Amino acid sequence: MNDLIERYVHDVIRRLPEKDRDEVSKELKSNIYDMLPEDADENEIKRVLRQLGSPASLAEKYRQKPRYLISPAIFDDYVRVLKWVLPLIGIMVLVIGMILGTVDAIKGGVVDWPHLISNILSKGIAMGVSATFQALVWITAGFAIAERTGGKADRNKEQEWKIEDLPEVLPNDKGRIRLADSITELVLIVVFSVVAILMCSGTLPIVFIIQNDDMQIRTLFSASFLASCIPAIAFMALLGVCACISKIKARRWTPFVCGAVVVNNIVSICIIIYLLNMPDLFSREFTAFLQKVDWGSSNFLRFMGMSGANVLIAFISIFVVVCSLTECGQAVYKTLKYKKS
Repeated sequence: MNDLIERYVHDVIRRLPEKDRDEVSKELKSNIYDMLPEDADENEIKRVLRQLGSPASLAEKYRQKPRYLISPAIFDDYVRVLKWVLPLIGIMVLVIGMILGTVDAIKGGVVDWPHLISNILSKGIAMGVSATFQALVWITAGFAIAERTGGKADRNKEQEWKIEDLPEVLPNDKGRIRLADSITELVLIVVFSVVAILMCSGTLPIVFIIQNDDMQIRTLFSASFLASCIPAIAFMALLGVCACISKIKARRWTPFVCGAVVVNNIVSICIIIYLLNMPDLFSREFTAFLQKVDWGSSNFLRFMGMSGANVLIAFISIFVVVCSLTECGQAVYKTLKYKKS
């Protein structure tokens, strides 16, 4: 019988800011037990809980302030995401801007060092600040949409609320997926996918440097390979976004969320392995560069029939497969552990 009370209180306080949850939990439990007669049975408990109303509406009454664009319930997660994501995106785009400034200066034949450094820094800082503000807007929009979607679902279910629908209380809430983690993952997927597509389209250069008598900048991958990567990156980004949305909506490790994560990783593995085995993966310049590299174990490579390029492809493939399968295993483990709780 006490399990129903614990589940009801849990469903109320999970919608409140963390700093208010302990106080509200104690107050709500005290009110419930005051409303119950001594030696109350399960029917009496259900009657009192129905009298209190749905957990969503009761949580709204416990809020000390009205709703904002980012409600107090998720404000801590929102700030945590901003602290982690904004510096990362700002620094990353700053470096990209400085690289673009350097390439533009080399193409323009700029030899004046003060002017060169000024152009590089100004381009990098401008792109970094712009990207940081855009990330702020998108993160805020993501949290606002997630909050409004969850609130709308709660209001739609309020009229048909049933005690049997109360969520189970997990030890330390181990089955919970933090909203901050899901939105951070969503933002990073979008940012890195956009950067990758810009690189593949030629907007951002993918280069390596050969130091001979002079500095030469050559493309790393072939043009045909980069062109084929654009739809693949867009499709993998779409799968990743869908997996993140499923996490944001469920907030817990459910079979559907687990399936979305596993499908995303397995399909991504297949696409990446297919791209890495394309015959025109590397440019001619980079292939020639790899052939000149002393790999140390050349006898072993000849015995295995592998070239330097094949070694690099094999290493990348193994790394991708291990990381993706590890994420799939963690998703399955967390889902099964949650179901047993």
